[in-house]
Order: sequence, then C-alpha cells, then structure tokens
Amino acid sequence: MSAFVARFPAVVNEIKTKISVLPYREDSTRSLEVAGLWDTGAMFSVVSRRVAEMLHLEAVDLKRAYTANGWYETPVYRVDVVLPNGVRVSGLHVSRGELMVCDMLIGMDVIRHGDFMITNGVQTEFAFRIPAEGSAPY
Repeated sequence: MSAFVARFPAVVNEIKTKISVLPYREDSTRSLEVAGLWDTGAMFSVVSRRVAEMLHLEAVDLKRAYTANGWYETPVYRVDVVLPNGVRVSGLHVSRGELMVCDMLIGMDVIRHGDFMITNGVQTEFAFRIPAEGSAPY
C-alpha cells in the first residue's frame, strides 16, 4: 500500500496536487509535472492541450466527450501518471480538454483504484491510498 496526504491552509473548494504525466511506457525523461485537479464527477481523466503538445502525445483514438457545456470530439491519448506518492498508474486513456485551472483532470479512472478521503475542519485534508483497502475505518 502507498498513500499520501495533502493539507491545505484553509477549507478549499478544489483538490489540486502535483502529478507527473508521461507518454505510455516511456522513461521519465519525457515526463511533465503539472497541477492535477481531482474530480470525482469525471468518469475519465483529461489532459490540457499544453500537456499533449509538450509531451508530443500521439492520438490513439477519437472520441466524443461530454461536459456540462455539451459534447465535443477529442483525440484520446495513452499516458502514464505518477501520483504524489510515487505510484504509477499506467496505460490510461485520456482525452484532451480545455482546462482552465489545471493541466490534468484526475477522474474516476484513477480514483477507483484506491481509497479517497477528504476532511474539513479549519483546513482541508485530502488523503489517497492505493490499492483500495475496502471499507471506511468508522
């Protein structure tokens, strides 16, 4: 099991952590560290156009993506993602999207592999462990 905790100085409205993105099955010399926004409302992860261009990602498919603003056709790329705890999630199929506050949206295709916890008091704490251990400790 591997876990990490992100603590924020106050209660926050979004959970962002640094993550690394790299082309599928390549070495880390072509990796890019970006801000990842964790989104339990997204079925699949999304990368920005900037990430796709900087890593020279090649499309493996073309899909229809659905957002709150409607749908659009988008290229799909295959990438590996390295989480803050060093765990590598390999072979993700991610679409390209117009992201305003981050360079990668981390969706349920990643989150479903582990246990996801957020607690709020005077500050927000976010924890993620992988693999999932099953039930909540309460």
